[in-house]
Amino acid sequence: MNKVIIFGFFSAAALLLVACSATLPWTAPTKPAVIPRPGVLVFTAEPSNIEDGNSVKLEWEVQGADNITIDNGIGPVALKGTMEVKPDTITAYNLKASNASGTIDYAVIVNVRTAVKTTSPAATVNPISPTNNQPDFPLSLLPPLGKNESYVFFKGAVMVGADNHYIVLRNNPLAHNPTWAELKSFLQADQTDKHPYIPGKFTCGDFAEMLHNNAEAAGIMAAIVAIELRPDDGGGLSNHSLNAFDTTDRGTVYIDDVSSTQGYYADKIVNLKVGEEYSSSPIFPQTGQLVTWPDMGKVVSIDVFQW
Repeated sequence: MNKVIIFGFFSAAALLLVACSATLPWTAPTKPAVIPRPGVLVFTAEPSNIEDGNSVKLEWEVQGADNITIDNGIGPVALKGTMEVKPDTITAYNLKASNASGTIDYAVIVNVRTAVKTTSPAATVNPISPTNNQPDFPLSLLPPLGKNESYVFFKGAVMVGADNHYIVLRNNPLAHNPTWAELKSFLQADQTDKHPYIPGKFTCGDFAEMLHNNAEAAGIMAAIVAIELRPDDGGGLSNHSLNAFDTTDRGTVYIDDVSSTQGYYADKIVNLKVGEEYSSSPIFPQTGQLVTWPDMGKVVSIDVFQW
């Protein structure tokens, strides 16, 4: 009998609790507030195409970010601001903005044009064509060369590197024209594009000299090319150097191996036609690289094409 009473007591209590809970107002569970990721309203570099030694104005405006940084030595910045920078080679400025909901990245690229330096031991020289690379002054004025070595002449002057050493091509009599696949294998193994770009010490002419000589040593015939460019901003003419290869299955291809301290330049194939924009694309694209690099201006002339 006691067991029945106890059972009835707990049953009634249970019913009472259910009835009480049913009379309380129902509220939906509280959801945490969703914070949107930061938004970049403005991030520009003006001008984005400059001569070496000129300045660029970076401008940015970000909303909803707790932390904002710009690389290449700039560091943390405010939500809005401007800054003057002076890159000495092609440079990508990367802006990173973050908050509790995530991070976004934006980038702007500044192209810096560096002219090919030239020097001449003669007081007066006449311009030369790409098919007649001979100076008007006696070659005896220059240091003697070794077997299968040659100087490069640019508009009647001797082409020199950034540190004013004479550019010297070392040709291999047994070199041959490669297939495109063979050339790509060589470029992938070659270390020219790993060399840092050093203003005043190692620039485009030096890259072209190194790649030419490395290719010839590997048995691949190569040419050095010097061109004149007119920038899109209407500035004065500038010079640039690169390389050419006659492939057996793809014809003549132009390769620009100029690198940078930021690592944004490596082996690139170039569209090189007089009257058209100088544009290049990476042969071995890396994560984060652009598919097409900023052009350097319109090709005005091809002044040197020397094997």
